[in-house]
Amino acid sequence: MSRAIAALYRVFYDGFLSRLPEPTAVALGQTALRLLPLDRLSLFHVADPRLETRLAGVRLPNPLILAAMYYDTRILRRAMGLGFGAVTSKSITPGPRPGHPRPNLARVQTPAGPGLVNCNGFQNPGLHAFRDAIATLPHRVPLIVSVAGESVEDYVTLVQGVAPFADLIEFNISSPNTRLVYTWSQRPRELRALLVALGAASPKPLIIKLSPDFADANESQIIPAALEAGVRVVNYGNARRAEDPRLSQGAGGLSGPELYPATLANVRRTRSRFGAELEIIATGGVDAPDKALDLLDGGANAVGYFTGFITRGPILARLILERLLERRSAA
Repeated sequence: MSRAIAALYRVFYDGFLSRLPEPTAVALGQTALRLLPLDRLSLFHVADPRLETRLAGVRLPNPLILAAMYYDTRILRRAMGLGFGAVTSKSITPGPRPGHPRPNLARVQTPAGPGLVNCNGFQNPGLHAFRDAIATLPHRVPLIVSVAGESVEDYVTLVQGVAPFADLIEFNISSPNTRLVYTWSQRPRELRALLVALGAASPKPLIIKLSPDFADANESQIIPAALEAGVRVVNYGNARRAEDPRLSQGAGGLSGPELYPATLANVRRTRSRFGAELEIIATGGVDAPDKALDLLDGGANAVGYFTGFITRGPILARLILERLLERRSAA
């Protein structure tokens, strides 16, 4: 049944959604998520204790995480009922940001399959408005709040501000479409100071979101500094910087299946180097059950995706979890 629905969604996406102008498709998709009670359908729910996992001591009903893209609490509320073990908010900044002007999203067709490239520029309502919005949001599954700043002070303010309403906090140092955030990975001394400050300031477990563009720095400097500061969860990784003249900024973050081989290699290498003291969320290129299972086999504690949610539909989570249960039943 779920495979048939997945096939129908593929036809719908390939034949209709992918042919609409990007802004129209985004608006249609977000409106559907706000209004349609998909989260009430048992079709998307797979509850089984064999799927449970933990991140920094926080229980997740399963190891799938919706990656950061939405800040609208109506959408976050729905997404929490679509089969994920946790849901991540879009990166929140100290003040409201309108984002980069359109065009800030474009589709790409790669040899590996359909992807997206965006330069949305952290469009979000800012810390105070977001805090007010999520204050009454029920946590049907854990909520990971993503934050992004341009100074140590920004991040400390953000982490302390969202902590009462988050189960975990992800600090984004890797967005490829916002220069001052992206370049944190190229400023190791300042980044070390940030890690120490956040490790001391946060009352909730922290996740550091790494860029796949800086693999050497991630493993030689950033992850060791995070562990020294008490940050034991990494999200490896974010979108990859890509030039695209269709975008208003001329470049943005590439997401989708083109990233998957690097994601798998990064996870395997990082797990081998740092062992069990590090917890890893593997994000980048997951659009099929086999890819998610291979990442878990490669050492990931959890798997995140967003582009696959768009191109393969909300049924993808169930397909992955069914395959994972099949494997664990056979073990």
